[in-house]
Amino acid sequence: MIGPEEPEHNHEPEVRATQLPGRGQDANDPHFGESLGHAEGRNQTLRQTYGTEDRQLNLRLLALARGAHDLRSLDAGRPGGLPIEVWHGLLTEDRLNLAPYRKPGSNRRGSGSALALGPLAAVQLYTTNANPLIEGKGHSPLCRHVQHSAAVVRGDDLLAVADLMARTDSDWCSKCGGYALRRLTDTQLSYYRAAHRLHDIKEQLDNQTGVPDADPSAVIASLDELATWQPADEAEWGGSESWQWQETVRELTRMAARSHAVTRPS
Repeated sequence: MIGPEEPEHNHEPEVRATQLPGRGQDANDPHFGESLGHAEGRNQTLRQTYGTEDRQLNLRLLALARGAHDLRSLDAGRPGGLPIEVWHGLLTEDRLNLAPYRKPGSNRRGSGSALALGPLAAVQLYTTNANPLIEGKGHSPLCRHVQHSAAVVRGDDLLAVADLMARTDSDWCSKCGGYALRRLTDTQLSYYRAAHRLHDIKEQLDNQTGVPDADPSAVIASLDELATWQPADEAEWGGSESWQWQETVRELTRMAARSHAVTRPS
């Protein structure tokens, strides 16, 4: 059912350094958020697997493991579970930037946009300890400070991104950030990128003094594009979430139009 898949690139050690994913910080960068997604998970598994036969096996294991609802169920309680290369394909220690989903004024580095978490709400986080009242900081299962082999085990804790947003009492490891994020599907990554584009526009319009940083016409064109965003599966996009998204786009479009009216030559 899962046939051989040829690697897209040569992943020998001497060329791996040139194939690391883009780390663009601009939400309009085509590589923005790339390290969080399934495609980069597959690439990570390939980069860390050297034998050709092992590559094909690990890709099959990765495809099968992605179907598990709870990755803790993959703990067989004995040595010889999933290879570490597969775990890096399933999980990432890179952090989500949740600024677009926070309330205005709640983000120390800037104002949030209060967007709905939408498809990101149920994204899973795995940690060795989610309870700060229990001795020991929470670690990512991939953290080198974890005693057992790098993997999710039955005794780990499972949270969702929505749970993380609601908490202020976490005690995380400063090295790994405390948890590993389950890699985003294409829909989740698409929404993450769209939300950051919308948030960046809001910050730009909120912070304008005098002449805007960008052509308001280009901003309005971007907003028109963002207004059409919706997930492939509409069941992941609740009525209130869709309404909130559209209302934010409409308000920013009005702000951009007012800016255009002010800066347009008389």
